[in-house]
Amino acid sequence: MKKLRWAMDSGGFWELDLSTPITLNGQARPVPGDPLPLGLSRGSRLSRFQQIDFFQRFMAMPFIPSFAANRGFLLQRVLSLPIVENWSVMLLGQLNVQRFLSSLRKNKTKHLPDPSWLQSIRRNFIQKSFYALGFCSELFLTPDDTLIISLDAYGDEKVPQKRAVLHHKASMYEL
Repeated sequence: MKKLRWAMDSGGFWELDLSTPITLNGQARPVPGDPLPLGLSRGSRLSRFQQIDFFQRFMAMPFIPSFAANRGFLLQRVLSLPIVENWSVMLLGQLNVQRFLSSLRKNKTKHLPDPSWLQSIRRNFIQKSFYALGFCSELFLTPDDTLIISLDAYGDEKVPQKRAVLHHKASMYEL
């Protein structure tokens, strides 16, 4: 019998943890009928913060490109701060490139001379609506327990999203 977490044979219902840029934390579950992800196995247990940190450290990618249907093309960057051996803090910055470029195109249609066009680029860079900021704190309480606290703030939304998750590794069991 296949593991239930991977698939249920009858309905084709997939319950995998995937990472997507829809939220800053990036965890989603696919809809029944959607194709399997490229890995064809269990999804990554790493949060979006940890995935971006991996790309930056070991693949020399300063900015990680991603795409979300509701937000468009994004560039993400993580700053990782290990506080002590069992506690780390990560700060994620996200720039909505698609929205930024469309704003520049809208300003360019006004036929502004070059110096004022550069000023409009500078003005657009300081607009909060193009940015999102995420904060994540991960505390390893015991070898089996992890507490994750995260806060996501989008520049165009007034209320930040807050999350607290306690992961507990279950002992070996058979279903």
